Amino acid sequence: MHTRGRLTLLITALLLTTPTLSAQELADYNYWSAFQLDSIDRELAGQIGANNRGVTDRIIDYEHYFAAVAHLEPGPGFSESHADWSDLYVIFFGNASMVLGGTIPNPTETTPGEVRGATIEGGTVQRIAEGDIVQVPAGTPHPVIVGPGEQITYFIFKVRGS
Repeated sequence: MHTRGRLTLLITALLLTTPTLSAQELADYNYWSAFQLDSIDRELAGQIGANNRGVTDRIIDYEHYFAAVAHLEPGPGFSESHADWSDLYVIFFGNASMVLGGTIPNPTETTPGEVRGATIEGGTVQRIAEGDIVQVPAGTPHPVIVGPGEQITYFIFKVRGS
């Protein structure tokens, strides 16, 4: 099945199984064609500069879930962990690595329940590429690491636990 087909099925399943959606959230309608997603990717890639290695466009934003398209290229990144949010990555262009688990040395709490750090120690390295889907449970440290000559674009769906 094509990546965007998997994405559609995955989002549908998540929305149907997320019990905390309000009537207003269910009443809203959003649609992005493959062409629009490709345009978002090109626009994000054009924003990469000397001061950043990645940019995102939050395309869905509600109290209990949000989603964004992210484009990353090589450069310094960060590790993160979310106490209350699970992440679901759907890769639709490029490749990189993720480290899942481990610990974040010298963590900084950026907002309540959100921790970031410069690196990660331990964990499992997972290569990710177009068509892959990665689910990261709340509380699991993880960075996306883009090596030299790589770039990656993914859809990230974040769901707050109840």
